[in-house]
Amino acid sequence: MIFTFTLPRGGWLLPSLLVFVLATDALAEADIEVDFDGARLEFRFDAVLRASPEHVEAIVHDYSRLDRVLPLVAESRSLGAVDQGLERVFTRMRGCVLFVCREVDHVFDVRAVQGNWSSGITVPELSSVRRGQLSWLIEPDPRNSAYSRMQLYGYLEPDFSVPRLLGPPLVRMWVRSELESSVRRIERAALALAEARALAAGVR
Repeated sequence: MIFTFTLPRGGWLLPSLLVFVLATDALAEADIEVDFDGARLEFRFDAVLRASPEHVEAIVHDYSRLDRVLPLVAESRSLGAVDQGLERVFTRMRGCVLFVCREVDHVFDVRAVQGNWSSGITVPELSSVRRGQLSWLIEPDPRNSAYSRMQLYGYLEPDFSVPRLLGPPLVRMWVRSELESSVRRIERAALALAEARALAAGVR
């Protein structure tokens, strides 16, 4: 959900996971709120995607290929189970705001629950993030069961300071833009997966 977060060396990069906004050619509808006070990033996301919950979940929970759907993620992989029902995920993210760039490692423990709320909690000792938590739900859209409604809530506190010249308004705008791209990517990837599975079933 997970989602995770990072940016190129020499500057700073905030978590990207998972906050998205509506693109006219990508989503039926979306709502997003982002807040950043210079130290803590909080976000809420609620969107309808033109793909089934089954395929959206498959894309979001494919931890080895998060770079397909999260523009800031340069590398991701599962580190295996750490407890019953709990999987540890590593992400390395890179990104820039204006001329300020940074690379950040973010490790989080994910508890994925199909058809219910899933969660990801930051592992601070393995991350460039002091603390963070994400909660997300992927379910059929009440108005069209072939579509998905995806809700995401979370916060992150990066383990580095953001240069004053950037300012909270610029950071909020940047986060919205990056995650807007993520929403479009998730939808496209889920639709492509559905098509690939349909073709494979037809061949058999």
